Amino acid sequence: MSANKKEGEDMNDREQLILKAIIKHYLEFGESVGSRTLEKKYRIGVSSATIRNTMADLEDKGLITKTHTSSGRIPTSEGYKLYVEELIKIRDISTEAKAKVVEAYNKRMNQIDMIFEETSRLLSKISKYAGVVLEPAIREEGVKKVQLVHINDTNILAVVVMDSYLTKNFNIFLETPLSEEEVKNINEALSLRINENRHFTLSDLGKFFMNTDLFTQEGFQEDEIINDGKLFFEGGSNLIETNTSDVMKVIDRVRFFNNPEDMKQIFLQFIQTNRYKDGEVHVIFGEDLEIAGLEDFSFVFSVYTMGDAKGIMGVIGPKRMKYSETVGLVEYVSEEVKQLLKKNK
Repeated sequence: MSANKKEGEDMNDREQLILKAIIKHYLEFGESVGSRTLEKKYRIGVSSATIRNTMADLEDKGLITKTHTSSGRIPTSEGYKLYVEELIKIRDISTEAKAKVVEAYNKRMNQIDMIFEETSRLLSKISKYAGVVLEPAIREEGVKKVQLVHINDTNILAVVVMDSYLTKNFNIFLETPLSEEEVKNINEALSLRINENRHFTLSDLGKFFMNTDLFTQEGFQEDEIINDGKLFFEGGSNLIETNTSDVMKVIDRVRFFNNPEDMKQIFLQFIQTNRYKDGEVHVIFGEDLEIAGLEDFSFVFSVYTMGDAKGIMGVIGPKRMKYSETVGLVEYVSEEVKQLLKKNK
């Protein structure tokens, strides 16, 4: 049993009611609240003196704290987490938001990058925060067909059609020039190899290129096909100056949001722990990530599976975000993406 859950069970009904009112006020206004405001604005049903006594009990439990500027209270991280654990059980997505999601995915999309790029953009646009999608590292996905297109003597476009009929495109830049005829010969050799192998995978494709003398190590890297998953991140500018006038915090945020590799490593940790089940929506607070500049943020995300690998999609936003709406959005978009990926099989 988590500490937060234990604290929730230890609270009586009045304490829960007052804690929720304090957090509701903080979410809406970003400021502390006193007993008189709670009595008048939130209809607690008891006197301000009784509210003050209850607030003292909540403070003793470490769920609320005084601010330096007033006698009011704001929730502590523990109080906030306790409330959010209850709040995320409520899914709330508007009809308008659903319509935007459906419209976006009604476009004919079968290229993996296009699907995930559109998803990160959609999550950011609707939430007004930042949208994040980590593509699964689909090494063992079956390959149905590969077509190499000769752009010029040092540039080839590879179009990979997987067993699911989803496609993956990438460019190969060559140190040693290849003629159009040579590329045609490679296409024929590839087709033969795929037909001979009952389960030719992306991993096999990478090995094929690496073992072909015409492709130099400098011109082609295996991780162009199989990697730790591409990161799609949209809307970072929405978060740079959120909730802070601290220049150093802004600098830390810019540094983090402009470093995709660091961001990817954080999200990979969520997958590798195996703590998060597919399709469920989770919330992690920035302070628990221990990343400078992100202490005032939350990450709402869902894990999904594609082929033999897992990915992540979600929203990074301020700690004072609208959790019900954000959780509802992430859940709805995750399900739509899941159906879209299935549709292409």
